[in-house]
Amino acid sequence: MEPERSLRLSIWEGTLAVLFLYWTTGVLVTGYALALGAPPLALALLGSLPFLAQLTAPLALFMRGSRRALTVRLNLASRLLFLPALLAPFLPEGLRIPALLLFAGASQLLAAPVGVLWLSWMADLVPQERRGRYFGLRNALLGLVGTLGNLLGGLVADTLPPPTGYQAVLLLGVGAGLLSVLVLRLQHEPPPAPAPPPQAALRAALGDRAYRSYLGLVFLWYGAVMVGGPFVVPCFVKVGGFSMTEVGLWTLISATSGLLFGPLWGRLADRAGHGVVVFRAGMVGAAMPLLWLLGTAAFPWPIWLSAVADALAWSGLGTALVNAALARAPEEARNGYLALFWLAMGLGGLAGSLLGGGLASLGMSSYHLPILASMGLRLLVALRFRGL
Repeated sequence: MEPERSLRLSIWEGTLAVLFLYWTTGVLVTGYALALGAPPLALALLGSLPFLAQLTAPLALFMRGSRRALTVRLNLASRLLFLPALLAPFLPEGLRIPALLLFAGASQLLAAPVGVLWLSWMADLVPQERRGRYFGLRNALLGLVGTLGNLLGGLVADTLPPPTGYQAVLLLGVGAGLLSVLVLRLQHEPPPAPAPPPQAALRAALGDRAYRSYLGLVFLWYGAVMVGGPFVVPCFVKVGGFSMTEVGLWTLISATSGLLFGPLWGRLADRAGHGVVVFRAGMVGAAMPLLWLLGTAAFPWPIWLSAVADALAWSGLGTALVNAALARAPEEARNGYLALFWLAMGLGGLAGSLLGGGLASLGMSSYHLPILASMGLRLLVALRFRGL
């Protein structure tokens, strides 16, 4: 019955977990921050939190015991730790945004090692020849569920007075995240391959010259993305005139399109390799910010079209970048390779967010400057993806 039973359970677990993840790191928490009066620099810091958290991912190498048990405990604690962030509106005005950043950041820092532990577990569970198709389908389905949640959350946020609507949605997200932990406990964990000491696994990854080059591209790509990333939703709202319901509908269009594109990218990856997917999807991702820049409240159609472009880019990139790292990692040192992957992603995203925050603070053209800079940097990095 294994691994099929656990692979099905993993999709059910993901559909619950993704509501917590989308709402506490995505458009709803950005709307919550805007309702609390967050300035551009605070929005950049909020957007950088998932990447800042990845700096703790290598700690997974030093954790001993069952990967399933560790994943369950860390997820449980991190989701409970987000609850105090919901009390931020009751604090004095000057403490609201710092409190949101503190508890949201602490929650994400605690969960960051899960990425290494869970992916190592799933790499043993999913047969190698099926990874592209399975993760392509799973990610597309989870993206659809998450964006349906964003649409529902946006409706609630627009119906109830701010910030009460956001608090209600985020509380439901924590509940869904806790339920996902129960499903996670039911999945099978294959016996792991004998692992070298953490220092040896890290040395093996650092000593791999080709992999170091790949990590440099991961760092540069996520840095380029996050120069403009934290300002996309504020740009939709402030410049494009979107309500939170419309933001949710945008993400729904993206996720629905991803259901089509994700499996297609997965089949291409299984046939031609993950590097081909990274390059082609990266070029789409590089061109996409142009659509955001063209959109206005009077002419919103480029923003709506960007939902399809977003799906085309990230339904391929999101899976292929990770699988390209897995393909380069020898089984005995896999965790060291994965830890450095998350670290490169985190450092790149953090650096890009801080650069974008600085550009946005110049007050030029309502978030357009960091988005324009992001587009140029994405194109430079995407061109270097050729030949991966």
